[in-house]
Amino acid sequence: MSPVTPQQLAQTRLVPADAVLRNEVDFRGYPYHHLAIVGRPRFTGSGVTELLEAVEYLSYYGWDLVNVTPGGSGQLLYAFLRRRPASSPPGRPVGGAG
Repeated sequence: MSPVTPQQLAQTRLVPADAVLRNEVDFRGYPYHHLAIVGRPRFTGSGVTELLEAVEYLSYYGWDLVNVTPGGSGQLLYAFLRRRPASSPPGRPVGGAG
């Protein structure tokens, strides 16, 4: 697969989970606070593991999971993420009290 450029990411706001795990996505300069990751079923499973691995990976870079939902005819899974403010530690709700 080809790398996902910052321009492509900003236009679609959607990135494949496998591209995240292969470090093929350049998140520098991404201008939005929300992002969707798409997981596709594989021969070896439903794609849930790959999707959550990508979510876990991005959690170390300031992204929190908001929701996971099936898409299409149940063939795809989407994880929706929100970028944490720079001062918030992992797992702390955005705008949440202490």
